Amino acid sequence: MDTLPIRIIDKDFNLLAEIDNYESLIFIRRFYKVGEFELHININKSYTDKLVDGNLILLGNKLNKVGIIMHRENTYDQNGEPTDTLLIKGPTLKGLCNRRLMVPSNGGYDSFEGSQEAIMKYFVEKNCVNSIDISRKISNLLIAENKNRGIADKWRSRYENLADKLTEIGEYANLGWDINLDFNNNKFVFDIIQGRNLTADQELLPPVIFSVNFENLKSRHYIDSSLNHKNVGYCGGKGDNENRLIQQVGEVSGFDRIESFIDCSQAEDVTELKTIGNQKLDELKKIKSFEVGIIPYGSFNYELDYDLGDIITAQDKNLGVTMNSRIIEFKEIYEVNGFNLEAIFGTNIPNLLDKIKNMAKQQFSTAITGTGGNAITNIDGGSFV
Repeated sequence: MDTLPIRIIDKDFNLLAEIDNYESLIFIRRFYKVGEFELHININKSYTDKLVDGNLILLGNKLNKVGIIMHRENTYDQNGEPTDTLLIKGPTLKGLCNRRLMVPSNGGYDSFEGSQEAIMKYFVEKNCVNSIDISRKISNLLIAENKNRGIADKWRSRYENLADKLTEIGEYANLGWDINLDFNNNKFVFDIIQGRNLTADQELLPPVIFSVNFENLKSRHYIDSSLNHKNVGYCGGKGDNENRLIQQVGEVSGFDRIESFIDCSQAEDVTELKTIGNQKLDELKKIKSFEVGIIPYGSFNYELDYDLGDIITAQDKNLGVTMNSRIIEFKEIYEVNGFNLEAIFGTNIPNLLDKIKNMAKQQFSTAITGTGGNAITNIDGGSFV
């Protein structure tokens, strides 16, 4: 595959230009989190004046591969001198949800109970589509029909970032989400992604197995870590000190038991306390991740035989590893000399930004509820979430 043409459109779907002679493009699609892109192009080429903040880039005719331009700069060489290379960056269209907090309408917490898909779509509806404050509505954004995927659940929030919350719910529910273009109706469409089971253990669909032995992998990096893992939580609800309601979640015993205190001071009752505790304990699960370079059109064809969110079988006989894993990220790399594809199977690896966000969220939660003071004083110890 050669470089893929990109079309530049504005937020009202007007086509501004088409470019096919850029130097390189990296486009990262993520199942749970917001993706991103990075474009390098000589500033003297045609239509680079259209690559400005607020415009969108569309990869070919791929309506699920759209980025929002939010960064433009001239790069510098190793001597610190400016070059003619223009760097354009931004999030995928899912980044629209990064622009909203989850604002409750009654001054307390905004909560919803139903299928996990319905919960995610409810929060988008309340904060992006039909917000009480009309200035918060995102023009042309609509929500696809609810198919009630996922189990019955209950989530609540107060002034958290919407995209972060959708990621949190999605990782717990094993549901992805995306925002695609609908050119026929000039709309941005929010929907849930479930993925297919393509593992070697099932017989309904042709299995997809990635292995060095099958010559469909070029490189691999395997991580199996329990350094930050916790499997039993003591969940603190409302109240202070000895009057605080505490409930346990998780049933592991003996040597394998790893305990944590979980601040759930926003919970209204014991049932909700345990629900929130289980949701937060899930964030501390073991990390199993396989980062690989894929031969995209070898034994299996990318986006046809397998795609983002599908569950596949990954093998490495040299490492003694066989795992059925969800594809949670693709990095598409388009350059003059060809196309490369990298993928992550398994679990998201928290980075420093994730940890900072989590700490800030807990501090904010404690501040607005006025309970759980220990969550602040002990958070540096690493055992609170």
